[in-house]
Amino acid sequence: MAAALAESLLREADLTVEDELKALSCLGIAAGLSGDRKRALEAGARMERLVLAHPELPAAFRARAHSQAGSVFHGAGQIHRAEAAYLRVQDLATRLPADEAALFQATTLSNIGLIHADYLDSPDVADGFHRKAVAIAASVGLEDPAILHNHALNLVRLGRTAEALDVIDQGEAMATRKQALAVVERLRAERAGVWITQGRLGPAQQVLTSVIRAQEASADMPGLAGSLAKLSNLQRLAGEPAAALATARRAWSKVDGTPQPQKQREVLRAWMAAHAALGQADGVLAVGTRLHVLEMEALKEQRLALLAELQARSENAAAQRELQTMRHRAQIQALNEDKARLLRRAGGAAMILLVMAGVGFGLLQRRKNRQLRAVSATDPLTGLRNRRAAGTALQAMSAQRAAPGTRHVLFLIDIDHFKRVNDGFGHHAGDDVLVDIAAALRTLCRPGDVIARWGGEEFLMACPDLNAAQACTVAARLHERLGGTREPAPGRAWDLTVSLGFAPFPFFEEGSESWEYAIRLADRALYAAKDRRNAWAGLWGRTLPEGASAAGVLEEPESAVRGGNIDLMASYAIERLPKAAMQAA
Repeated sequence: MAAALAESLLREADLTVEDELKALSCLGIAAGLSGDRKRALEAGARMERLVLAHPELPAAFRARAHSQAGSVFHGAGQIHRAEAAYLRVQDLATRLPADEAALFQATTLSNIGLIHADYLDSPDVADGFHRKAVAIAASVGLEDPAILHNHALNLVRLGRTAEALDVIDQGEAMATRKQALAVVERLRAERAGVWITQGRLGPAQQVLTSVIRAQEASADMPGLAGSLAKLSNLQRLAGEPAAALATARRAWSKVDGTPQPQKQREVLRAWMAAHAALGQADGVLAVGTRLHVLEMEALKEQRLALLAELQARSENAAAQRELQTMRHRAQIQALNEDKARLLRRAGGAAMILLVMAGVGFGLLQRRKNRQLRAVSATDPLTGLRNRRAAGTALQAMSAQRAAPGTRHVLFLIDIDHFKRVNDGFGHHAGDDVLVDIAAALRTLCRPGDVIARWGGEEFLMACPDLNAAQACTVAARLHERLGGTREPAPGRAWDLTVSLGFAPFPFFEEGSESWEYAIRLADRALYAAKDRRNAWAGLWGRTLPEGASAAGVLEEPESAVRGGNIDLMASYAIERLPKAAMQAA
């Protein structure tokens, strides 16, 4: 009903820009909640175009519009576009009074926490963002029950039940005051879920029955799915596995095919548990497979594209071998003709000795040349490619077109405070750390990836065929796996951390920028990460600004970030590139 009303308003001829943006916001949110992902994304895109076309709108109104567009993209599963919208909100908030800017900052931090929890499976990281959002909201008197709801949900994921119940109570009271009825019911369902884990099945069932009735009436399908999943768990624990199985299947019908990863995972786990309670191993396996497919679908698409490319490369390699064979045959024929002429001139015996000596020397020389090439291409300490060899490999990767929707991505990795290792423990300890990092990179890379020691304590990793979200996931994984406690000397521990920067090539959509261009932008992203240290950051080109050149953007990327032509992503809340990154070579 809300979507239909919004569309009827949008057909009005005399609608103001402000009212058009409000109607589009309602349409996007309503379409997302009802599962119409395409219509939601179209509404969010129209909002962004409309705001950019009217820079005369007040900064606060534009920030609110971008925030709503980000929420629409977020709800529809377009996380990359949501992050870009949230960054625009942060940029506009810098032009507002402190109290008003804090309102947008609290909402944005809460949304970033949701992204870490739902799409990056990092509730520990999300907890920090949620706590900052709650503190900022409280400091300016902002009453947004959604912020408390998101915080409570993450506390439940972390198993902090006592703290979660306290936040749920605060959120329910606030949502009741604000008449946010959908949030009230979702918080009541979360409280019932906590009670189930505590064994309080009777009170939990009463609450869930009331919540489910209200959510059915309001058509809150994601909330209803979560409540039904909790009811399924309750029925299973109460000794009713058949009812639990039926309820789990009903819950799945509410979120099947929707961009609700957290709710889908909750439902599938309840479904698997019901099958297990009935002793149905095949059912557990089938639902577990569906959960695996849900989490790995994007990776599967990428792998299929890689297999297709591998097949094409194999066929090309076969053609190259055939061509090489024909060349060898022609060379052999020419050598035989020369041999015959020489034999006629100098005699058979002398010619045979000469040919044998020449072949032996050639084989020996070829072997030596291979050894020299291998040595010249390898870093002697780590055994990885050196900078020159990496450049050759990156040039070859550039020649391979990326799979649709993806680009090749360069990651620059720098060890934080590496000089302290050499100064405090000796250069041999520093060498051990470099060898250890190289070994870890070998275990983390895929076939087809390029890893190299780029110089000093800096390493390079290049991965073909990644989209922006996958690049962020790879950066987070590298950041987590390469760090950790080391013992450079007996009984003396040192916490090793790394900073990472990444950029794709080609850098812009439909662009033709080289890997050298991406290296320079990855270096700027690395400087942004090292401004904080123990962090990662990335720059991802969307479209080249109108009237600008790629070289001009390289010299002044911050304006392209502000204009939405370049997305700035990081493991921490970041508004703009620091000055050090702007001055990077």
